[in-house]
Amino acid sequence: MKKLNELINHVLKDANYLNNPYFIALKNKEMSKEEFIKTQKHFYYAVEFFSRPMSAVAAKIPDPELRIEIIRNVWEEHGDGNVSHLHGATFRELLHRLQPGTALNLENEALSPDVRLFNTALTGVSVMDEFTVSVACFGIIERMFVDISAFIGEAILDNQWLESEQLIHYSLHKELDIKHSQDFFDVLEHYFSENSYQITQGLMMGATMFYNLYLGLYTNRNKLYK
Repeated sequence: MKKLNELINHVLKDANYLNNPYFIALKNKEMSKEEFIKTQKHFYYAVEFFSRPMSAVAAKIPDPELRIEIIRNVWEEHGDGNVSHLHGATFRELLHRLQPGTALNLENEALSPDVRLFNTALTGVSVMDEFTVSVACFGIIERMFVDISAFIGEAILDNQWLESEQLIHYSLHKELDIKHSQDFFDVLEHYFSENSYQITQGLMMGATMFYNLYLGLYTNRNKLYK
C-alpha cells in the first residue's frame, strides 16, 4: 500500500486543487452569494449524475469481494434506500437553505457545458476504459471531495450564508468520502503491481477532470445558458 499511497499523495499535491481560482475566490470573499448559488446549481447535476457511472465501474470489477464495497458506495449515494437522503436530495435541501423562499426549478436550469463535459468524461472512462483506470479516477475524485467539502462548508459558514446547524451535504461528505475513496483505493492496491501505469493514468485523469470542473464553473459563473 505504501507505493500506492505515495502515488496518490503525489497526484493530490500536483493537482493543487484547493488553489483553484474557484476556491481562492471563496476564501477571499470575492465570490458573491448569488454567484456561489448559481455555480452550485450547476454542480447539482454532477452530484445527481455521479452514482450512475459509478454503477458501471462496480460492475466491471472482476473480484466479487472487492466489488461489494463499491456497490455499497453506490447504495450510500442513493441514501441507503431512503429517498430523502439521496445525495441529490440533500444537495437540493442545501440550495433551498441558501436561497429560502425561492423556487429552485432545477429542471428548468440549462446545464453548464463544464458539468456536461465532466459527466460525459466520467461515463466514457467508466464504460470504455480499463476498470483499473475507472476505479482510480473515481477514487481520486472522492478523495479530493473530502477536502473540497470541508473547504466549501467552512466558506459557507465564514461568509455567514448559513449557520452551522443548517449546513447539509458538505458536512456529510467531508466524512463519508474518506471511506468511499479508501474503498476505491483498496481495489487499486489489489491490482497495483501489474497495473501501475493504468492506475496512474486514472488518478491523473480524475484529478484533472475535477480541477477543470471547478475552474470552468468559476470562469463561466456569470454566463447564462439557454
